[in-house]
Amino acid sequence: MKKNLKLNVLGIMTGTSMDGVDISLINTNGTDFVKIKCEKSYKFNKNYQNIINNLIIKKPKNNNKIKEYFLKKDDFVTDILEKIIILFLKQQKINKKNIDLISISGQTVYHDPLNKISIQLGNGKKISKNLNIKTISNFRDNDIKNGGQGAPIGSYYHKFLMQKFKENVVIVNLGGIANFSTIVSKTLLSSDIGPANCLTDDLSNHFFKKKFDKDGNYARKGKVHNKLISKFKRDKFFKKSFPKSLDRNYFRNYFNKLIKLDKYDALMTANYMTYIGFKELLKNKKFNIEKILLTGGGRKNKLLKEILVNKLNKKIELIDKYKINGDLVEAQMFAYIGVRSFKNLVISNKNTTGVKKNLSGGVLYSPD
Repeated sequence: MKKNLKLNVLGIMTGTSMDGVDISLINTNGTDFVKIKCEKSYKFNKNYQNIINNLIIKKPKNNNKIKEYFLKKDDFVTDILEKIIILFLKQQKINKKNIDLISISGQTVYHDPLNKISIQLGNGKKISKNLNIKTISNFRDNDIKNGGQGAPIGSYYHKFLMQKFKENVVIVNLGGIANFSTIVSKTLLSSDIGPANCLTDDLSNHFFKKKFDKDGNYARKGKVHNKLISKFKRDKFFKKSFPKSLDRNYFRNYFNKLIKLDKYDALMTANYMTYIGFKELLKNKKFNIEKILLTGGGRKNKLLKEILVNKLNKKIELIDKYKINGDLVEAQMFAYIGVRSFKNLVISNKNTTGVKKNLSGGVLYSPD
């Protein structure tokens, strides 16, 4: 396959925040060329969020039953994704014959790389057959089978974006979980760093029946519970070296403590827990980071940004400032790594997921 072959690829991103689907149609060779053709976000209704959240919370403790348990909802997620893809094509007036590939992240519901399990709902084979378009999915499996964490899996697109900057930058994606990518001495590094929206979203739902705390306005009314923050700082996750990854519900034990606090204090404390992840990241002096670029839904939390600016003493900007849509970077990312996978190019290495060797990934499904 020609290295410079450019494909029209539809990137489909459903993040751990479970708030919606992001779709980006790009033309790319998976290396040094990306042209964004059109893109859009679609919000999930509260019912979807509650169904998936309850599914995750009520999961069986026995790992042997985990996959079977979650796959009962695979068709539910697949059907919703399929309908939204069809809607996107109709609204954007795109003939599906002009799409070479669909690249789908899937809805992550369970992530346990230690036991070599990472489950994303959304059936690439079914989508390929029903839409009659080649579809690539299951990006994490090959990485985990070879000793990697399986996440963060989109670092090579962040690398493509970072090469546009003269300063030493780090991109931090604030989804359900916060993860970073940066380049040090021409080496790409990435890892999860801690909670982002998972705690604040769940608390907003618990206390206010809201999907999220808009601009951090509820949290502003509260104060930090320092005793709980001190306990959080000692969590074993922060003692692990990079790269490392997290399941969305890893911090559920803190959620159970937070809901016992005043509702406003709980949300303010959860924001500080996100800040602790950044603080731990910046402890690593070899990074020499000059600028932090925020992407993902959590970048819209004005309170969190203020906390980061005031506490970290770093230049912190939204990636949108550079004409990059922070809501859709992850959809672009899956489109980009979908083409890399299609071409058998590297999507993970020892410094991005801890995998033993440079690896491609993804499973390709053809309609026929």
